[in-house]
Formats: sequence, C-alpha cells, structure tokens
Amino acid sequence: MGSDEPVEPFFGVGGTSTNRQDAMTTVRIPLAVLCSVLTLLGCHQSMMQTQQSQPLGVAVQPIRNESGWSGLEIDRATDAVAERLARGGNLFVPPPDRVRAALAEMGLDRARTPAELDRLADALGVQSILTVSTTSFDPYPPFVVGLEGVLHERRGDQAIFLDPVRNDASPVDPGSRPAPALRAFRAGRVFDAKDADTASDARTWARSRVGHDAPLREMDSYFRYAVDRLLEALMASKSNTGM
Repeated sequence: MGSDEPVEPFFGVGGTSTNRQDAMTTVRIPLAVLCSVLTLLGCHQSMMQTQQSQPLGVAVQPIRNESGWSGLEIDRATDAVAERLARGGNLFVPPPDRVRAALAEMGLDRARTPAELDRLADALGVQSILTVSTTSFDPYPPFVVGLEGVLHERRGDQAIFLDPVRNDASPVDPGSRPAPALRAFRAGRVFDAKDADTASDARTWARSRVGHDAPLREMDSYFRYAVDRLLEALMASKSNTGM
C-alpha cells in the first residue's frame, strides 16, 4: 500500500524472477505452435498448388479384340488410342508399353475388377483407366469398325456410379482392402462406312487431320476416325453426368 514500485504481472506461484521466466515460456509455446501451424498451412497450400498444376492422367489398357477378326494388330490399335488422348497435351498418358509392363507385374493381361483397376492406377500414377474393345471389324472398304469404351475413374469414397465391373476382390490381392469406389462412363458405336451419314462424317473429320485425309480409303485413317468419335462420345457421357 502506498508503494510507487510497479506491480509485477502475476503468472504463477513463486518468486519474481521465476514468474518472469514462466511468463516467457507461456508466451513462447503458443508462438511456437502458431509458427508450426502456419508452416504446415504453407506446405499444404504449396502441395495443393502442385497437385492442381499436374495434368490429369489416363492410362489405356491393351485393346480387347471381340470382333472375331484375328488380324487386328492390338499393339498398334492401342498406340493409336493413347496417341489420340495425349495429342492435346492436357492429359498425362503413360506409354502403352509402360501400361503393359505394369499389368505384367500384377500378373494380368488387363485389369478388370475395381481392386485391379485401382492398383493399376496407383502403379501408373493416374486417376483413370480407359478400356476399349473392338466389337466388329472389316478391314476392306467400305470399312466397318465397332468400338466400345469404358472410362473408369477413381472418386475416393464416393458411391459407385454406373460401375460395369464386379465388386469382388482381386484374385491377385484378395481381401487386402475394400473394393474402391469407381465411376465408369460408357460409349459405343459401330462405324460402318456404307452408312451415308457415317461416310460424310468421316470426310468432315478428315479435313482437319493432316496425314489422315483418306479415312474411306485407308484402314489406319478410318480406325483413327472411329477412335476420335468414340473418345468424344465418352467425354460427352462424362459431361452429361455433371462432372
């Protein structure tokens, strides 16, 4: 009472010097925590920006030949699909040889079940797996190419939507984890050059394709035309679901 000395703030029980040290410790701890949080937030933001800047990835499985024509060159046909996807540069498309090597390491010719598709996507660092089948094939003009495509897309824990594959565990890795949730987008069509509308569309397509300007005379060019239209239909199917 009556003393003019400043009053020390009270931080705990003990002498003046001890209280001062406790005060500094009390201040340092929250500051250290805050700095750690800010550092983590900065790292998280940097990682998010890096992930956002990375292109989406799509791996193309070896084409399934269900046309009944044994002369179809599977590797060349698969290369044509992968090249078309990679053309714009907006997608990361692993080379087909790398996809085949990853499948061989899994002991598979193609991934079929959700667990297999998920493992393949992990191995290749992609979000989606594209499976294309030839349903009909006539290599002599007027050409006929029937194609069906399924784009399997991983969607975390979201419910399966239009999933055409089975939900059983992979025979290669049974019961290791629940079958992942996949979204699958389908498209298919028979491109018959005898059809007037198809022939007209092929000519329209050819006007903007340097090196493939004769789809009605060259099978290679006609196959690439059919692949283009199939992929466009798959993207339209995906857009129509609100994705």
